Order: sequence, then C-alpha cells, then structure tokens
Amino acid sequence: MNSIHPSKGDPSKGVSRRLLLTGGVAAGSAGLLAATGAQAQVKVPKSAVRFSSAATIAGHTCGGCKSFQAPSACLFVEGKTSPDCSCWIWRGKTA
Repeated sequence: MNSIHPSKGDPSKGVSRRLLLTGGVAAGSAGLLAATGAQAQVKVPKSAVRFSSAATIAGHTCGGCKSFQAPSACLFVEGKTSPDCSCWIWRGKTA
C-alpha cells in the first residue's frame, strides 16, 4: 500500500517534519545566539531555512538581516549568500 506524503515532491503541499525541526532548531539558535552575542559554530544547510535567491517578503533580504556578514556570509546558513537573498530565519537589524 502506497501512502502519499504531502511534503514530498511538491513543496507547496506541506512541510516535512524534518524541515520543520531543522528550521525550528536553526531559528531558535539564531535568536539565542543573537541575544547572547555568541558566535555560531554550526551552520545549517540552505534547504533547512528555505533559502531563496530573491526576497520572499518585501524588505526581508540577507543584506538587511542582523546575521548577514558582508560581503557574502551568514552566521547560521552554510555557503555563500548575497545581500539580495532571503530565508525564513531573517531577523531585522536594530539601530
């Protein structure tokens, strides 16, 4: 008997538990580390934070995130990023 999992294949049909847990850990860590001023040692894959090459919400780009490290890095996400990219653990910079 085949069961259909809504999050496999078409990402618009649901969120997998793995993605939710991985993203939740990343988001929780981002807030904790930002609050304590600690530096992240473990980074999560881009797929875990729904990384996008363009802003998914107006104004929520990597360049405006407090975790972005110019010219092309993030405290929490693996690999190179661009100031124009976006993900769901975005945290706005404070004055």
